[in-house]
Amino acid sequence: MISIVRRWPDLKAIWRDEERRKSLLFIFNGIFINAAVILTSGMFLSGYLVLLGASDFIVGLMNNSMNWAAIAGLFSYLIFERMAQRKRFLLTLLTVSRILVCSVVYLPLLFGIGNTTLALLTVMTIGGNILWGIFSVGFTIWMMNSFPSGARSAFIFKRTFWLRIAFTLTNIAMGFVLDWSGKSYAGFLIVFTTSLVLSLADTVVLIGVKEPKYEIDRSSRFSLKAFFEPLRNKPYLRFMLFIFLYYASLTLSSSFTSLYLVRYLELDYKLISFVTVIANLFMILCIRLWRQAEGKVGLVKAFKLTGLLAILEFLLYAFLTSRTTFLLFLAPVFAGAGNSGFNIFVINYRYELMPEKNRTLYEGWYGALFGLSLLIGPMLGSLIMGIMPEVQNVLFEHSRFQFLYLISFCLAVPILLLAFRERKDRPLSTSERIP
Repeated sequence: MISIVRRWPDLKAIWRDEERRKSLLFIFNGIFINAAVILTSGMFLSGYLVLLGASDFIVGLMNNSMNWAAIAGLFSYLIFERMAQRKRFLLTLLTVSRILVCSVVYLPLLFGIGNTTLALLTVMTIGGNILWGIFSVGFTIWMMNSFPSGARSAFIFKRTFWLRIAFTLTNIAMGFVLDWSGKSYAGFLIVFTTSLVLSLADTVVLIGVKEPKYEIDRSSRFSLKAFFEPLRNKPYLRFMLFIFLYYASLTLSSSFTSLYLVRYLELDYKLISFVTVIANLFMILCIRLWRQAEGKVGLVKAFKLTGLLAILEFLLYAFLTSRTTFLLFLAPVFAGAGNSGFNIFVINYRYELMPEKNRTLYEGWYGALFGLSLLIGPMLGSLIMGIMPEVQNVLFEHSRFQFLYLISFCLAVPILLLAFRERKDRPLSTSERIP
């Protein structure tokens, strides 16, 4: 009892300290919104679409709709660069976006299961995710500008640690809910409603976060030369081209993973959730390792190493069938260990390349090319599957999906290895600058 009492003064001290309170609120924001988002995307959205009878192409395309809809974020530069105060507008975008996406679960109550529901679901999800894409650009600048450059890396690692715990617990809980309901509509009603509640909780948390001061040049006017500035920044352009090619090659197949596991391998949601939990656990366990590696070998080498580990997941999926489900427990080990550092290094590396001015524009271009890669990926994947012959033997059970994973692996490895060259005049990594 004494130890519990002793902890409260520390919590009060954190809350009274503006900087520590800000960090705590951003961590709670990460926990709530990432738990909410995962419940309306990936396995959960794909499973809901399968329940409604959507085609394989629609399931694959909508699986990454939150990311490819970020293309609209490119034009957020026209909005944010003239707004000295953005918080109210950002919170409005967040709330409307999440209500649209989460409310698709109530459509069958109004229109039944049929083409009308699928059409409205598609429009509401894409519309909500377009708003999310604009919000994400503004929010990322809000969060990153809230911390000095020397402290960003440490904060991102700490925030990521807690939101991955949220991923893990959310996947476990809702996977059990769906199997308990017999993969029925009632289970998805619980999942999407939970996501809506978490989204509203996130809005409440962000109300308490002060926004930083933004550098606004009211005398400047829009020009094509200024708009295309990030494309003239050669290091940043090379990085964006890498992101585009890398994720386009991976989403050739990964866009159809949830579909493959749910519709074709007919796996339980508890099992699929457990696989996600394995990936998240290794993400959590490896965070400190990759932070140390960044300081020892440099950001670029650590970037490549984590990317290669993550890509190995696709090689294993190329041989995943109903007879080799044991691979399903090995693949997330590589995915979790690799993506644990890779996703953080993507943030740190691009903020090293960005100038202090016009970050909204740079972030918008990054989001647009990233989103475009996730839109083109499933389209190419669907096209390839359409022309690919079906093969049945001891290695291949659903060969069209398995060949896609193999193609992704063979494309992503050379893209990653050839993308970056170590430069002697490279600026110190963010972790190297931390005293």
